[in-house]
Amino acid sequence: MENKIKVEDFYRLKNVSGMDISPDEQKVVYVEQKVDKEKDKTTSNIFLVDLKAENITQLTFSGKDRSPVFSPDGSRIAFISSREKKSKIWILPLAGGEAWSVPTKQSVSGPLIWTPDGENIIYNADVFSNDRDNWTPYPGAPEYDRERLIKIADKPHSDKDDSDEKKENAVKVVTRFDYKRDGLGFYGDVRSQIFITPVPHKFDPDVKPEGEQITSGDFDHSSPTLSPCGKYIIVSGRRTENADLEQKSDLWLWDIEAKQPHLIYDAPGPTYSPSWSPCGNYLAFLGHNNIEGASTSTHLWIANINTFMDMLKKAQHPKPLTEKDVQNVTAKIDRTVRGPKGWRGDKLVFLMLDRGAGCVYEVEPKAQPRAILAARDRSIANLKVANDNIVYVYTTPVKPDEIYVYDGNEEKQISNLNTRYTEEVSLGKWEEFTYKSDDGENIDGWVIYPPEFDDSQKYPMVLLVHGGPHSAYGPSFMFLAQAIAAQGYVVLYTNPRGSETYGQQFACVIDKNWGDRDYADVLAGVDALVARGFIDTDKMFMHGWSYGGYMACWISTQTDRFKAICAGASVTNMLSGYGTSDITLADEYEYGGKPWSDYAHLIKHSPIGHVENVTTPVMLMHGENDLRVSVAQTEEFYIALKRLGKEAIMVRYPNEFHGPSRPIHRLDRLERLVSWFNYYRG
Repeated sequence: MENKIKVEDFYRLKNVSGMDISPDEQKVVYVEQKVDKEKDKTTSNIFLVDLKAENITQLTFSGKDRSPVFSPDGSRIAFISSREKKSKIWILPLAGGEAWSVPTKQSVSGPLIWTPDGENIIYNADVFSNDRDNWTPYPGAPEYDRERLIKIADKPHSDKDDSDEKKENAVKVVTRFDYKRDGLGFYGDVRSQIFITPVPHKFDPDVKPEGEQITSGDFDHSSPTLSPCGKYIIVSGRRTENADLEQKSDLWLWDIEAKQPHLIYDAPGPTYSPSWSPCGNYLAFLGHNNIEGASTSTHLWIANINTFMDMLKKAQHPKPLTEKDVQNVTAKIDRTVRGPKGWRGDKLVFLMLDRGAGCVYEVEPKAQPRAILAARDRSIANLKVANDNIVYVYTTPVKPDEIYVYDGNEEKQISNLNTRYTEEVSLGKWEEFTYKSDDGENIDGWVIYPPEFDDSQKYPMVLLVHGGPHSAYGPSFMFLAQAIAAQGYVVLYTNPRGSETYGQQFACVIDKNWGDRDYADVLAGVDALVARGFIDTDKMFMHGWSYGGYMACWISTQTDRFKAICAGASVTNMLSGYGTSDITLADEYEYGGKPWSDYAHLIKHSPIGHVENVTTPVMLMHGENDLRVSVAQTEEFYIALKRLGKEAIMVRYPNEFHGPSRPIHRLDRLERLVSWFNYYRG
């Protein structure tokens, strides 16, 4: 069949990365992402849907625009753009005219929040936050270091390039425990702060850069929410002396005018995405109590903040709320909650993940949540909530991103991002595949069949394992699976124990014990599919990335059932990998110890400790700038395999973090993976 999916078809797919709905609920703006093959870049532009006229208009064309949000009166759209290199706030009048930028000294990051009067915008920015005159990088630092490092910190991250290091002294000085982030690089000496800037009603070339800092101190602040009156913000803040070594963030209230912080919630763990109710009485937020460390499920919490606010307004000093003062409204459901969320009066609408599927729920304070949109045959993401309508991204294993609106009675598709593509290609049919593991536990999986599947024939199989380990597959579109199926493979992907969206116990059972229960669950899925009679057991293959890469390498040391394996960004040595990741504390909990006290345990659960057992050809892929899992992890396993005379290939992607971002590298990964399997398939 000529219209099967091809690997290079990923150039044709479009995704939605952000949305907003107008105050009158008649318009929707969204960001369309697609790959520009010639420029080898992913572009993002803003589009407008008129729900009444049922037409779509492209608003921006720079390819560098994101995070659109309507002004309170709906006449303007604010968005972030890096079209002038530094990320800035841009304003687009919907009545007509060109977009123009709001001058700020800082490079802006989201989210953007309009004040109720439409006169100001609140935003995040990373800035140097120490005393510039008296700060010392560390005791005994050279005298020139202070000015040099401040200069580096003041330069927006997007403005930095390799040529800077050739022109000047760009030596990195590290004094913090938490000093880098995959996808971003090294922090240097900056902190995330909240700013507010006035927004002129029309472009004025004489306006000077502004941006008044609200939060302060050598601490990180994020996720601002604005009070209905516009006088206060509540942010997620890490304002303790040892914040880098603590797995928690509190909620802080700031008086915008007085710039005075007040601790409103003393959290037992991480808290983020606070949301103030329109009536001002309630505060909702996401977070958890750290009861299972990094594996603790995220829940939705609601607090009544009336008393706190009354005392604050009377110039008293209210005590912060603690866990006993707030309600975990999703505790009984025991599922993973995701943002975004929005209020409809005193009702809160939010996104919850249940058995891999994104579902929409609604809850009132002191009540139990109820499902609004929940089904096993699709998944929902990018939720935006208004009084009468909910807008979201809808996807299934045979339907890439499309935007839908739900008015309480029916769902309606309002975009056509990928409709033409799916009409022109033959997609593999899919099936939800629930099976029992060896101990009787039900495990969910999904199967993508080749387009011309005939169950009387035998087919090669590819097993995919997700990353995380606490992420999850679901009934959503996965181009990788469809592209492999189009090559004539049956594709299986599952949610073994360790996956989120199945409750706390299901997620944390693998902690400190990788390669045991999860491994058994994965292979039980293979056995269950083989039992159906259409899998050629001599032609089974396996691929995974990150934790999935770990499982790929682990499987290579435990069984010879697979004809060939491809592992990406793999954890292969928990002992030597300690401290090389940007999430060391999470890894410490997940792996089950520290190298100076638990080295035997770490090696036992590492593929490198069993590498002599490998008989399967292994291809190893890795980004050379990976700050989540060091490329050294792949190097160790590769060299061990070669030293032992095993068949191994190492593929290195230059200037890439944990996953390939350049389109040419993403395409290479797909083509190389398929070619590797096709060769051993024969």
